[in-house]
Amino acid sequence: MTREAPIPPDHLFASAPPRTAPLAVDGRALLALQAAWLEWTTKLLRTNRMPLSGDVEQWIRTWGEAVGQVGLLNVNVAGSGNPGLERDITSTWGYGRQLGRILDVLAPLVEKNAAQIDDEDAVTALGKMVHDIALRRKRATVADVLAAVGAWKDDADFQAKLTALRRELEGLSG
Repeated sequence: MTREAPIPPDHLFASAPPRTAPLAVDGRALLALQAAWLEWTTKLLRTNRMPLSGDVEQWIRTWGEAVGQVGLLNVNVAGSGNPGLERDITSTWGYGRQLGRILDVLAPLVEKNAAQIDDEDAVTALGKMVHDIALRRKRATVADVLAAVGAWKDDADFQAKLTALRRELEGLSG
């Protein structure tokens, strides 16, 4: 096996072209480059954007769009013909209040005409829903009780009512 002799360092770049004098630098080009860089950084700081960021526009699917029907009533305000009107209506009358009023009118009509409705299961399901909602309406929450007690504040006998309520509540717990 033959070994090759190492190449001396001065011959490593023998095929490279001979060195020339350094390039002359145009001062005006450097100043133009510096001015462009300053303009870019100033604009970057004014708009508070990182390089290559631009505006971010992304469509995000809502839960209802991702899974389809979520509840009995789903309102897609984005797909509404008049989203402003939709928000205005629901800020005045919530969905529960709307549904309650509709059921208050619909339930007696369905009950009166149940014999003429072909889908007996739908009539039964509607009756059960109306009954369950009526039970929930009658059930008072702690917030309901606090709101009622809060309405007594201006009454002359507020302290007497509050004392009676405390006594009744202690009687329930013991």
